[in-house]
Amino acid sequence: MTSTIEGVCPVLAVPFTNEGEVDYESFASLVEWIISIGTKSTLFFGVASENIKLSDPERYSLLEMLLDLRQGSQLQVIASVADHSAELAVKRAHDYQSMGVDYINILPPTFFAPTSDQVRKHISMILGAVSIPTVIQHLPQAGGMQDVGELLKLADQFPNMRIIKCEANPPMESIVKVREVTNDRVKTLIGWGGIYWKDGVKAGAQGIQPGCGLTDLYHWAQVSLSDGDDVEFAARLDKFIPYIATWLQDLELLIAVEKRILQRRGIIATDYCRNPTSKITAQNEREIAEVLALVESVATNV
Repeated sequence: MTSTIEGVCPVLAVPFTNEGEVDYESFASLVEWIISIGTKSTLFFGVASENIKLSDPERYSLLEMLLDLRQGSQLQVIASVADHSAELAVKRAHDYQSMGVDYINILPPTFFAPTSDQVRKHISMILGAVSIPTVIQHLPQAGGMQDVGELLKLADQFPNMRIIKCEANPPMESIVKVREVTNDRVKTLIGWGGIYWKDGVKAGAQGIQPGCGLTDLYHWAQVSLSDGDDVEFAARLDKFIPYIATWLQDLELLIAVEKRILQRRGIIATDYCRNPTSKITAQNEREIAEVLALVESVATNV
């Protein structure tokens, strides 16, 4: 039976060779590392996965590998459906459910500014096509549905609508609204690297979905949060979240930095990003070195 998603739920990167081909061996290494550090859930095919730069055969092959590798672990897999066409999205959601994922993540369409009714129809068609739990992203800054309350109109009709990923900047108002309108039946996650994690927790969010390169640092912060030590939780976040906030100013840069971190940690073979991508500056290299020094310090003192 699928349990809820909470705590740290990283978005998996997709490693490539220096020629830009999917590096399946490095992907296996990444998945094995994520599992080995105690990760309980992961989102696949997010922005940090370079989802829009993958072909369908690559997506299906990678997801099948992930599902095989997680066998015998506690890792739950959330598979993202980001097709702009509702008909294609329904087919993909059905495929992913048949493959054995635990949750479907729905990224509502934003291209050409669809109306709220169009977005609701898109989401409804997917919710009605699968029986497993779903996460719905509320990303108002990308267009589409601005008020999270519009999404919540579907909660009573579709009991498999379990989680809203609140990605407004900041997300606290949306988190509170989801809890109040649904009487806390629908849970909330936050994205954007966890830069609003402290305030999001106070508002009622049950977890975050950051990139995967520093998953162990996020787990380190989660330990203090789970222990009820809010002061230490804040102190730990303050040691690395400012770097994330800096890199987040350019999403392609964040993806590139995450991959550089994974490569330098020996988890993947190359830091290649499919184009278009952003150049890592000398200042970014210094920031990466500082964060990796923190990783080593935490590992030494745990």
